Amino acid sequence: MKKQLTILFLLFVTSFTYSQKKNSETRQFIENAEITQINKDWNVKAEFKSGIGEIVSFFPVEAIDLKSDNKIKSLQMDMSVTSQFLGKGGNYFKSSWIDLSEVDEFILFIEEYVIPNLKDKTEKNQSVTYIFNSREITFSFYIEKTSRRISIYLKDNGVTDNEHYFWTDTSR
Repeated sequence: MKKQLTILFLLFVTSFTYSQKKNSETRQFIENAEITQINKDWNVKAEFKSGIGEIVSFFPVEAIDLKSDNKIKSLQMDMSVTSQFLGKGGNYFKSSWIDLSEVDEFILFIEEYVIPNLKDKTEKNQSVTYIFNSREITFSFYIEKTSRRISIYLKDNGVTDNEHYFWTDTSR
């Protein structure tokens, strides 16, 4: 009985701890600091643009809690899209973060699954989708026949925002 209670307690603590980390450590750091400075390095930037002028930019940042002088580094993503739910000409802007602990996996995903497959095509009635999930974004790369589509969805507290997202595609 004691062993079962111990296991139950450990499961509860683990699930409670996990549920508290739905947003990135960077977002939590910024939200918990009273005064924050964010240093952005615009020299190292990757961008995705859609045909209608929407844009997503990725760049390294360092956030500093100015009262405690604690610092955290991450990859910031700024998304500027036109939302179909905001009416004609409605724009939506949001920043999200990929924690340093997630950056290596994100780079690996881009280098091993997106870039090498940019010229790939599928047979009739077939498709391939590669998906990267972080705490705050979902990055999807879809191939069907000669078309390729990149989609980026934001997450808040672990819930995907299906109203505000970026996508762009190409056909060859």
